[in-house]
Amino acid sequence: MNAKPSLSTAAAFSLVEMLVVISVISIITAIAIPAVTGINGTVKNTEAKDFAESLNKAVRSYSQACWEIGTAANDTATTDEFLVLRSIQYKWPVDQLKPGSPYFSPRYNPSASSDAGLHRLRWNGKAFEVLEPGTTGTGFLKPFSGADFSSDYVFPNGYAPVGPS
Repeated sequence: MNAKPSLSTAAAFSLVEMLVVISVISIITAIAIPAVTGINGTVKNTEAKDFAESLNKAVRSYSQACWEIGTAANDTATTDEFLVLRSIQYKWPVDQLKPGSPYFSPRYNPSASSDAGLHRLRWNGKAFEVLEPGTTGTGFLKPFSGADFSSDYVFPNGYAPVGPS
């Protein structure tokens, strides 16, 4: 004869089993959260370095078609960064056409920042480099939201890029 199990013998979790499961989930969470938050910083560093390499590629193309950019670095202001940037963004007129110009998108309009808590791009005299959070210095702010791309920069009349005329 099959007897039905009584309510007292039905399968259930004991209090100890429940505490063990909660403890294991807590330990896994404690290990995973720092690892996941560290990934975000790594991704931003990689994106900033890739963007700096894009700028440096444009500088090399400009140097091959026109002349070497030999602008001295200025750590206290972004005048050097803007001078280099506007040179690689300049669309040469037809009578002075340089192959490939503009070498970088004229839609890139960065803002300057010296906030050591943010990613910035600095001209070191030869190339753009990334200033990671925690590093002092002034450079182009890297916002990671696309806010630094807007309408094309309009060059003033008589603009002359870096180098001999």
